[in-house]
Amino acid sequence: MTLLSVRDLVVRFRTHDGTVYAVNGVSFDVDEGETLGLVGESGCGKSVTNLAVMRLLPKPAGRVEGGRVVFEGQDLTRLSEAEMRDLRGKEIAMIFQDPMTSLNPVLTIEEQMVETIRAHRAVGPREARDRAIELLGMVGIPSPELRLKNYPHHFSGGMRQRVMIAMALALEPKLLIADEPTTALDVTIQAQVLELLQRLTAERGTAVILITHDLGVVAGMTRRINVMYAGFIVETAPTPELFAHPRHPYTVGLLHSIPRLDGPAGEPLIPIEGTPPDLRWAPVGCPFAPRCAWRVAQCWDENPTLEPLVTGVPIQMTGARATHRIACWNPPTAEEASAGRPLREGFVPAPLPTRPSDGRAVAPLLEAEDLVVFTPGRDPVTALPGARSLPEPPGPESQP
Repeated sequence: MTLLSVRDLVVRFRTHDGTVYAVNGVSFDVDEGETLGLVGESGCGKSVTNLAVMRLLPKPAGRVEGGRVVFEGQDLTRLSEAEMRDLRGKEIAMIFQDPMTSLNPVLTIEEQMVETIRAHRAVGPREARDRAIELLGMVGIPSPELRLKNYPHHFSGGMRQRVMIAMALALEPKLLIADEPTTALDVTIQAQVLELLQRLTAERGTAVILITHDLGVVAGMTRRINVMYAGFIVETAPTPELFAHPRHPYTVGLLHSIPRLDGPAGEPLIPIEGTPPDLRWAPVGCPFAPRCAWRVAQCWDENPTLEPLVTGVPIQMTGARATHRIACWNPPTAEEASAGRPLREGFVPAPLPTRPSDGRAVAPLLEAEDLVVFTPGRDPVTALPGARSLPEPPGPESQP
């Protein structure tokens, strides 16, 4: 049964330097008890998507300007702040990237955990403290009665992350969003934290959205993966299918840019050329086109929508049999995906448009040959694929 359904989510940051097109019509579902991986480079919109789900976008700049976020039949974008506060922690919880900045440095662990529990449950201080001791023991912190009196700086990075997991699971939420929960931890502690998170969520049937740029983490933790780039989902598939048969050039690039234990000794890595686009410019065409070795002329003008690999098949959004879908006009073949480069005889990536039309301009990324196409000014949100029937951006008179 579907627990969370996100449809055509559009998030913008209105700043003094202009609009940031952070999330551009993202849609996905999460079933009860399912673990979904969200991967991509830094700045691709992974964390912003989930902050929008939690209604925790920084104000006043961050805004949800279109789409729906339906959790158990309720559209979270339409709830009042008081109603949303009742859901956070109790029904939907989040583990943030850096536990040192997520925990209050001037309050003891006991004060913070007891406050979390009593905010959503009608229990006294003693019962809440007993629950906090139980939770710290559950996540493997020794002598939990004594450690409750400690402050966050008394804990190591791995221990602080365990405290954050304990607080997130304190009220047994139905959905847990883990935003790079192993950032800055060494590999041994990382493995312990991930194993703990996997075990505890499985025991309670908690659905998980795991945000990371580490493909090794999602390979062992998730059932399904969404690959994001420049605020779009460019490929989605069950985890084994995506690793065995990647079909979007960006996914192929990610997989070829990490070392493999089963690859030939000394095999060179194939980096992704160029840099991500500047999200202060409205996307025109495929945002990955300037860095793509498979680009065709159509990529400069039209951004493809997510479509099944096999045309006409019924689309299943969740589960181990979810439909493998990509947003690409010229997907690599299986042989090209394995090689990490085009193998078709005579194929040459489409050159940059030499005479931009419709007011478009061309701006450099790093080198003269690595270019990105953008549209100056504030384009209407309705121009974005997957964001049809959304409102126009608010004018200056409606800005706070």
